[in-house]
Amino acid sequence: MLKQLIYELSRGFAYRGISHGEMRTYTTWLPLLLTILAGAFYAVLPVKPALIGSSGLAGSVLTLVSTLPGFYFAGLAAVATFGSATMDHEMPAPAPEVEMRVRGQQVPVKLTRRLFLSYLFSYLVILSFGLCLALMAINAFAPSIHVLQAAIGRWTGVAWPWLIVKGAVGLTLTFTLASMVVSTLHGVFFLAEKIHQP
Repeated sequence: MLKQLIYELSRGFAYRGISHGEMRTYTTWLPLLLTILAGAFYAVLPVKPALIGSSGLAGSVLTLVSTLPGFYFAGLAAVATFGSATMDHEMPAPAPEVEMRVRGQQVPVKLTRRLFLSYLFSYLVILSFGLCLALMAINAFAPSIHVLQAAIGRWTGVAWPWLIVKGAVGLTLTFTLASMVVSTLHGVFFLAEKIHQP
């Protein structure tokens, strides 16, 4: 029962488990490259923008990201109900595969375009929703974060422990945002062109 529950609640991340030679480019390498570039750009800025607070970067990103879950849900619904027969044909060889739980057994399934896009939009729904929650929490706890930063500085007498925490949180959120951007562009390519090809 618990195994099935975990399986069902985590299926939004199944997109990352799709097996295909090109998938890691979209799920790992491009987002990682964008994260490194964004981190390097922030590090060399002579005047760093505020990250939290009323005029912080987190609030600006939240304004943009908070509109996206609804669009991704609509995209998921459209893909699931789109009436084209080609959507249900197996993708061209080598077709991407994903592990599905069928009657308690993990079974590899070759993906159709409909299944692939359903996994893609499910992943985008989860990412955008999670990013919204994280950014809302950061904004809500901004005063406490400033107090915690000062306390860590007093306890340790050095700045680097806080920089490690700040960097880890910032890079994780940046990677999530980069993954969302890359996956969105990948989805746009599929919807605009790939689904119309034989």
